Amino acid sequence: MKNFAWKTVIFALIAVLIPTQVKAVSFTQTKEAGETLTTAQIIPSGPLSLESISGTISETNPANLFQIYLTGGKTFSATTKINPGSLADPQLFLFDSNGKGVYANDDESPNTKQATLPKGEFSPNNPGIYYLGISGFDYDPVGSKGKIFSDFPDVPFQTVLKPSGTGDGFQLEEFDGLILDSGSYTITLTGVQSAKAIPEASSGLGLLALGVLSTGAIASRRRQRGRTINGIS
Repeated sequence: MKNFAWKTVIFALIAVLIPTQVKAVSFTQTKEAGETLTTAQIIPSGPLSLESISGTISETNPANLFQIYLTGGKTFSATTKINPGSLADPQLFLFDSNGKGVYANDDESPNTKQATLPKGEFSPNNPGIYYLGISGFDYDPVGSKGKIFSDFPDVPFQTVLKPSGTGDGFQLEEFDGLILDSGSYTITLTGVQSAKAIPEASSGLGLLALGVLSTGAIASRRRQRGRTINGIS
């Protein structure tokens, strides 16, 4: 009975220290994410919620494109975080699985350079594969007939732009324009699924639990040997 109680306590401790399921993850750019559909960095879909994407824009790689999986239901949103030394004036763009523009944003409001693609009215209703693009101001996506989105106007201020350029309705071919900005960035997300799992459990806690389990097993064997030596079965 004592042995059973000891094991129950140990396994309860392990259950507390080691989470059995990871529900949300973040993705960090592991290579240069290109700016075309064929060179976009693919983030595989899966049962996990993708909370953010982090990466870097440089003069030699002035736009990043990521293939992502949206849950649909107008739940998708994307917002950049601006920190010292990071990309100062980002733009965000969303394209469907065929590379056609969905919506875009340069400045979230007249008082910030932060970019946001809000959930709701413009966010896709259908789940599936989409492409999320980020670049510095004035480096824009183009199709075979020109810019997919019109230049962001200063007056009147528009938070979100639907495709309206001469390239509207055409597949993304590349980004083009002035390269005015570079730096690191983080995009926080909603409505995106991912298969990339990052263990949340501390290895130290896991080792502690296993160590306690081993100690309990050793103590149990010693007690059993003691009973045998004393003639107790």
